[in-house]
Amino acid sequence: MWNIVLRFKKDRRGALAVVFAVSLYPILMMICAAVDLSRQSQQQARLQAALDAAALFVARLVADGKAPSDLTAAARTFVLGNVNPSEMTNVTVTATLDSTNVRVTGSGQINPVMANILSASDLTISGVAGATWRTKKIELVLVLDNTGSMSSSGKMSALKTAAKSLIDTMATVANKPDAVRIGIVPFDVQVRVGTTYKSASWLTYANSGTNSSNWTGCVADRDQSHDVADTTPTTGTPATLFPARNCTNSNLTSIMPLSTDWTALKAKVDAMSPAGNTNVTIGLVWGMHMLTANEPLTTARTLVQEPDLERIIILLTDGDNTQNRWTTNGTSIDARTDLACANTKANGIRLYTIRVIDGDAALLRRCATTTSMFYDVRTASELLPVFQRIAAEIGQLRLTQ
Repeated sequence: MWNIVLRFKKDRRGALAVVFAVSLYPILMMICAAVDLSRQSQQQARLQAALDAAALFVARLVADGKAPSDLTAAARTFVLGNVNPSEMTNVTVTATLDSTNVRVTGSGQINPVMANILSASDLTISGVAGATWRTKKIELVLVLDNTGSMSSSGKMSALKTAAKSLIDTMATVANKPDAVRIGIVPFDVQVRVGTTYKSASWLTYANSGTNSSNWTGCVADRDQSHDVADTTPTTGTPATLFPARNCTNSNLTSIMPLSTDWTALKAKVDAMSPAGNTNVTIGLVWGMHMLTANEPLTTARTLVQEPDLERIIILLTDGDNTQNRWTTNGTSIDARTDLACANTKANGIRLYTIRVIDGDAALLRRCATTTSMFYDVRTASELLPVFQRIAAEIGQLRLTQ
């Protein structure tokens, strides 16, 4: 009997079970606490992301002039659409506007796995987000090849459709009267500025064979090196003046300076008629003139007036350079175009280039602000989607956080 008592006294079997039983409750508590902490962190991140998105959404409405009367209601709807209602309850959202700064605050609750561990009640999470959108103003010039080769393969018809589609898109983007302005520069070997400028001080009739009474409205390249630059013309420096010439192509459409008259812009596109040889340089340079406030065209805004102004040129051609004021040597004319491209970009103008079936792809690729802004169109039918893509990019460019 005594041996049995001694064995019982020394027996340690079952001790682990006792230790486990004593430890089980705190272990379970720790597991539940870890789960709740993980859920709290996850829902906190989700709420913060929803608040950030709501702030940007409301700020964009404000920038576009479409601010709802109840900012809080708009923000709340946006937040509730981006959180999980089965996980987060009692969501509150408040949105306020200070000038152009939008501030969105929010909070919500999650039920703990086991009460009284982390909190005696539901776990509360909260966050705050802010956003500011500035609406950039856009000045855009379409520099469009109107030479004879554009009459083939349906190119001119496709160009008109694409250009008018872009104008319609920009009209939609322009939520304010002066938010977007568009100009048009058709070109062949000359640019037709129109006879309304016949008495302009920046014109010269020297050696032109014409005068202000019978001039048909075209100009040729300026003297080098002003032919590729935005040099302000002055009567004291004759080389800076624009040589008036009678138009070699009587059907060349005149330029249209920056405008918000969408109907007139589309009518100008419809009026284009292809004929003549190609001088890309003069078209591009007049696009640059249109986007600067000095003469010959003075309607452009300056970066001093509009610090967020974006100036853009879309240059389209389907042919090699074949003729300018001095030569028909394509290589020589290309060198002038290269300089005009460099000066345009140095002026802070964003430059898209489009080659339509034919033309010097390498020249146009170099000319674009970045290679991604050069488009090599192989068929006329590709023009519409290319213009739509560019229009979408420009539309997004208007808004900056």
